[in-house]
Amino acid sequence: MTTTPKPIRIAIVLNGQEFICHAVTLPFSLEGYPPVDLVLYGAQPEAAAGCRVNPIPDLDPGAFDLILDGQFMTAGLPAFSPGQVDNLITGPAARFLNSLVRQLQELRQKQEINTGIINRATDAIVTINEDHVIVGYNLGAEQMFGFTRAEALGQDLTIIIPTPYKAEHRAYVRRYVATREARMIGKHARLNAQRRDGREFPISISFSVAEIRDNLYFTGIIRDITEYKEMEDRVLQSERLAAVGNTVAHVAHEIKNPLIIIGGFARQLLKAPGFDDQVRRKLTIIAEEVSHLEEMVAEMRDFVHHPPAQKRQGQIMAAVDEALELFQDTLREQHIQVRRVEETPLPPVTFDPKQVHQVLINLFKNALEAMPEGGEITVTSRVKGANAEISVSDTGAGIAPEAAGNIFQPYFTTKAKGTGLGLAICQNIMAEHGGCLFADSTPGRGATFTIQLPLDEAPVVEG
Repeated sequence: MTTTPKPIRIAIVLNGQEFICHAVTLPFSLEGYPPVDLVLYGAQPEAAAGCRVNPIPDLDPGAFDLILDGQFMTAGLPAFSPGQVDNLITGPAARFLNSLVRQLQELRQKQEINTGIINRATDAIVTINEDHVIVGYNLGAEQMFGFTRAEALGQDLTIIIPTPYKAEHRAYVRRYVATREARMIGKHARLNAQRRDGREFPISISFSVAEIRDNLYFTGIIRDITEYKEMEDRVLQSERLAAVGNTVAHVAHEIKNPLIIIGGFARQLLKAPGFDDQVRRKLTIIAEEVSHLEEMVAEMRDFVHHPPAQKRQGQIMAAVDEALELFQDTLREQHIQVRRVEETPLPPVTFDPKQVHQVLINLFKNALEAMPEGGEITVTSRVKGANAEISVSDTGAGIAPEAAGNIFQPYFTTKAKGTGLGLAICQNIMAEHGGCLFADSTPGRGATFTIQLPLDEAPVVEG
């Protein structure tokens, strides 16, 4: 248990002519050092406006560790009889010590103010020496990285640097110490840092260096920009979608009518007599490919001009049942079992049945396509925080790591004939519902897609 050091008490005896009141008469201390209390005594208290000056007769020698009397003001007082006081310094020595104590006090107060400002800053402030060892670490750093100040001080800076950059950062410091050539000093940069639990996160950092008594100290002022980066990504995504949307709308409009004509002619010719099997097979291929292109155009149209949600309160599991019912034949043909897991009962939620039905159809369809040789689909329902969750898990090959970060991007697909719009449309639908859609996958062990819908959204009342 840490105990507070006992204060050092110093009495300064002054006369009115040489007394000057400073703010430094406040108690002062630095972390790890005992506090110092200065108490003023004087013959003319009125000369010290704004400061408390006690009458000299009230001075008790036993109450102080040191008494400084530069003008022999205590001479003749009963409590200061010769030989009775061993903590009294008088004359020039006292005046010198008085000046020294005041200067020391002022310096320590300024240091304490600066230290308090740094320690209480919301940004992380971390300082290292030339050996890459942490010598400064404020409360903001504790909250950001998860290491306490006691744990971080004296450790190598690599405890908060992600693995790929540990040696690289140490090399930067060594190079600057050797050459004094700055590459990042005085600049801002966006990098990744590492929390105590090993998680990486994006930061904005500015670098500075100070040379103190021939030693270099490197300081980084660090801000966690996780939320800002997410917002920036959303803005970029919106801009990208807007640009894509304009192109898609134009393309869909231009090819819609020709597709209708081609498909119509192909289907009419299939009904006409007189064609051999080879011709009919080619006409069938034309009709099927046109149908596929028409589906793509429909998805493009839905992606660009998605109708507003018509939400009402209902049971989300009923929508799950309806979507699964459409796949019963396919499930049997592909030898896929469906398992239900109800972790917690779901209360009614507010959603657009048609749009959520579209999302569920897409998730079940993807799960089926991921298991062409059979497997199991697990549908899990739960309440998590302020949301209702439905998870659809498969036992397929999972999502490749290189694709995991792009599966919700428009036009990104790993399928031979996929449009790359299905999951993007589903994510937009869930966002319009105030919820979200996210994926979790381990390669070789399947994938899980989870939709979240808020529980506390009031139902829409249509007038």
